[in-house]
Amino acid sequence: MNNLALTPAEQNERDTIDLVANTKMNFLELGHLLVENQKHAYWSRNGHHSFAEYIETLGVGSKSWVYRLVQVADAVLQNRLTKEEVMEIGVGKTCLLLPQLKGGKVDADMISLAKRCPTFDLRLALGLAKEEDGMSQEYIICPKCGANFPFYTHMVKGGK
Repeated sequence: MNNLALTPAEQNERDTIDLVANTKMNFLELGHLLVENQKHAYWSRNGHHSFAEYIETLGVGSKSWVYRLVQVADAVLQNRLTKEEVMEIGVGKTCLLLPQLKGGKVDADMISLAKRCPTFDLRLALGLAKEEDGMSQEYIICPKCGANFPFYTHMVKGGK
């Protein structure tokens, strides 16, 4: 189809889909670079005192988010997931799989579920959320220790 024949809405949708695909790939590539940076302490070349300090200076997200990005890239490097699976699942939902990936508990069924279901349903399947009497209880995963901490979404402004 010729770009000139697209409506503004169609062009916007096409551009959005293309940009999202590129962004996912860029996140994964950034994660791979950061894995190498951390592994070889490249961050120390410019006077940073720690890898954590270095990633804070990058300004691409919170320190915990960047650490999860590094863990996703590391999971690909260790052949626990393929690049294509991460691209299809999405970086956000792949982060939910990190504790199971570390324990070797992610199988083809779990990957298939992550690809096709909404985030909340994946959280339910992983035991990171549950529904009680119409209220939704979810669990926050500590990025350092992997512990789960419960909270009710109705207690958060804008929650269900």
